[in-house]
Parts: sequence; structure tokens; C-alpha cells
Amino acid sequence: MEKEITNNSKIGECSVLEIKEKQAFPFIKEASINNTNLNDWIFNNKQEFDNKLCEHGAILFRGFNINTVAKFEKISKLFDTDSLEYAFRSSPRFSVGKNVYTSTSYPKDFSINMHSEASYMPNGHPGYIIFCCINPATERGETPIADNRLVLSFLSKETKTKFLEKGVRYIRNLNKNIGLSWQEVFQSNDKNHVESECDRTGIDYRWKSEEDLELTWVKKAIWEHPKTKQLSWFNHASFFNKFTLEKDYYGSVKNEDQLPNNTFYGDGTEITKEEIEEIINAYKKSTIEFPWKKGDVLFLDNMLCSHGRNPYEGNRKIVTSLF
Repeated sequence: MEKEITNNSKIGECSVLEIKEKQAFPFIKEASINNTNLNDWIFNNKQEFDNKLCEHGAILFRGFNINTVAKFEKISKLFDTDSLEYAFRSSPRFSVGKNVYTSTSYPKDFSINMHSEASYMPNGHPGYIIFCCINPATERGETPIADNRLVLSFLSKETKTKFLEKGVRYIRNLNKNIGLSWQEVFQSNDKNHVESECDRTGIDYRWKSEEDLELTWVKKAIWEHPKTKQLSWFNHASFFNKFTLEKDYYGSVKNEDQLPNNTFYGDGTEITKEEIEEIINAYKKSTIEFPWKKGDVLFLDNMLCSHGRNPYEGNRKIVTSLF
């Protein structure tokens, strides 16, 4: 059974009807009595799966009983490319299977802002991200999603032009006292390995101390999707910016130079607070939320679709894998 989400949905400042008119989002495939094996359905309908994912950016599979990590791992074997290790990480995650991770362990009472997974990575990025609901939260805990093509359409011409021409400059300060350590980010205790990785991927680095490493690089902000050829808002410009960081979470930071993350235009000029607010509002206008159900599997084209996380109560367990 195929349908669109209509009930229990909240869509930023747009009505459900407006989103429907722009694009059915996400596309939903529910198990039928005669078709309850998700692996079989994807294998036998690979072209339809690819087409729907390109068209809608997100596919929600519901009722296929993918309620364990072992079942979720089997899905990855259907794809041409191997699932990816969560490298150059920006949040703490824990492995629960072969390249299967828990969703971020960011405190449950905080929201996670909208973003496309690892769009900040200086050398490549995941093409797809898959979520599976092993256990839903008792309250809230939705994973909001937004069509990045819509996000781009809601930005002013001036803002789009600046990001298109300049890109985004990312600055990360790796220090375990204010965020993630360099050992966690690079999954290594070897400074020589870290420096080699930076050289290989085009990252400028500066050791402030043995445990304090500053990284800087520039990347495009607006991308042409390799299959659809549509332009998409694909970056961490607002997610990593100083104006969106949770003050309570990073209360020990004394000045901007100590922030775990910050962003600028590619030429080093500041992204203004007003421009960050414009980006956040564009996400809000493009975002839809739905309650997780146990066994749900959500496929996202990472360039076409962004996601976040709402605060929650209870023993929420969402696992994820990158491709």
C-alpha cells in the first residue's frame, strides 16, 4: 500500500496541502498481507525504489517488522556499495553492528537541528542514510525531515547567490572539554595519522596543544544532484554556526575561538545572524514530522533530504547506517 503522510503531521509554516502540491513527502510503502518481506520487495523492485527515492527524496517503509539490528543489517546487503564507517564524526555514536550505529547520544532534552548527514565532510559524503526504529520514544522523539530542494527555494536570491559563489568555510576545534576529542573524530590516537588524513582530504590543521586541534576547510553549499540534476541545499552552514549552538550544552566556552564548530562564507566573511535565521526559517517551511512506529525503516537520499531530532522521553532506540 502506498500513500502520503497526512494525519499526525506538522509541517513548519506550510499546510499539508501545500507540501502535497509541491511533492509527496515522504513516499510511504506499507506491507501488504502478501508482501511482508522488505528485502524481497526492494530486491524485486529496485528500479521503482531508485526512482521513488530520486523523486521524493525519502521513502518510509512501514509494517515490514524490521525490529532488530540483525534484520536491519540484512538490508545493507541488497546494495551495490558497502555501508560506510561513521568517519570524521561530529557527534558521539556507538556501533551496534557492522557499520550500524545508534543515532547520536546528544542529550534527550535537546533538539538536533536540521542537517544532511556529514555534508560538511571535506572529501566526499554519504549518498544515503537509513534509519530504523527498534524502539520508539514514549513521548516525542520524531526525526523531522525536509526536502532540500524546497529549502533552497525558500531562500532569497541574494542569500543563494552568496552561498553559490562563496561556499562555506568550516572551522572545528577538537577538544574533549568542549565537544569531541580529535581521537574520537578521527578514531585514532596517532597524531601522524590525523595529519596524513588532513593532508589527504585538504584540511588545514593547527595544533594549539597536545589535546586541542583546529581544522579549517571550504566546501560548496549548493549542489547539483548527480541523478536528478536538480539544485539542492546541502551543507552544515547553519547547523555548525555559532548562532545555533546550544548555549546550555556548551556553557564552558569563553569565546568564539573555542567553539567546537563555526561556519563562515568561503572567503572568511561572517554569515550574519539574519542570514542564519533565514536558513532556519527555510528549513521550517520545508519540514514534516511523523511519529515513529516500531519496525519503521526510513531511507533518505542524503543530498535531497535533511533530518533532525526532537527531544524525547523514554528508551528511544533508532539505529542508522550510511551508504
